Amino acid sequence: MGGRIRDGEGEMDERCYYSSLLFGLQPLSRFRAAVFMVIANLPWLKDDDYQSAPVDLFGSIHMKNLISACKLSEISVFQKLILFKPPDDRTMFELETIEWMFAIGFKFFHLCPVEIKMALIRRASYKCYGPDRWILKQGHLSTNMYLIVRGSVRITEDVPNPVTKVMESIERCILKEKKSFGENAVMFNTSRTNSVQSISTVELICISKNNFTDIIKNNLQLKWNANAIAIKKFSYFKHLSLLELNRCSTVSFIKIFKGNEYVLGKGLGDVDYAHFVLDGEISLIYRLEIRRVVNRYGIPKFILNKNSQKLSEDMEDKEFITTDTNETRCLCVPHWFMAETEQLRCWELVKLDLNHIIPSKEKIFSKLYGS
Repeated sequence: MGGRIRDGEGEMDERCYYSSLLFGLQPLSRFRAAVFMVIANLPWLKDDDYQSAPVDLFGSIHMKNLISACKLSEISVFQKLILFKPPDDRTMFELETIEWMFAIGFKFFHLCPVEIKMALIRRASYKCYGPDRWILKQGHLSTNMYLIVRGSVRITEDVPNPVTKVMESIERCILKEKKSFGENAVMFNTSRTNSVQSISTVELICISKNNFTDIIKNNLQLKWNANAIAIKKFSYFKHLSLLELNRCSTVSFIKIFKGNEYVLGKGLGDVDYAHFVLDGEISLIYRLEIRRVVNRYGIPKFILNKNSQKLSEDMEDKEFITTDTNETRCLCVPHWFMAETEQLRCWELVKLDLNHIIPSKEKIFSKLYGS
């Protein structure tokens, strides 16, 4: 299921191939072919409770399970069935029940307006591959991007052996549920830089290059270009490759703040993003816990409750506020991208420098209350 079969005029999807054969067979052969199709589709049907349900109750069960599926962390068979329906037959409620899966898997998805999200989900499709099947091949032109619903895939790269000069396949990583692959080649119209092979039976949500271009790319291209220009302004990103720069521009965003507006704080703002100031100024405000004590001579004294001054601590006692009356613009880059990108892992060294620049709580307390 989900593979390709070569005929006299090219290739066709296995499901279409077997469906076309049904009408040209004798009754017994047609029955056997139908049974084969059911068996081929069993992997994505198992472990669901609908199999014993009466057929006439399927409609109500479908709606009931869609409602309950909104609370689950895994996509259900009823949600998969949405992807088999013709795009125009998918209701808005059905699209909303699987929106969370797209938002988790495709990192660019949360940057899209609601209407663009729904249009994208409406055009998405479902594919299933058996074990050890090639899904993408290195060097081929991009046609689809994929999100893993179930199963796992192996990402490999063909590289020349420095001694024998023969191309060897090197395993780069293994991806499992809720991970995506193939986005960059589709977004930027480049050839595949890796090959992808299924390890087990794998179920995928697929977005075609044509649908992506028609629905999303034209709406976000200007924003991505602006992000890329902003990224290039910071020396911190100067070692990114073109591919990494493109990826960074698709998962980052520029946020505008007014004067004296909170940027980050405890439970406030985009705390999962690093903020790089493009224009304006931001002040760091510490919350100092101070105790007033009186010595045996009746003289009051203030004492600072000491905590760690490391920048790696959470936002419990810090707030970042704009100080200019004009707008302050920040480039917001997700922490996960910085952690995954080798060229950006120098953040620990940057924090050491910042610890020398930003005054500690003791210095602030000493300036306010004396030694």
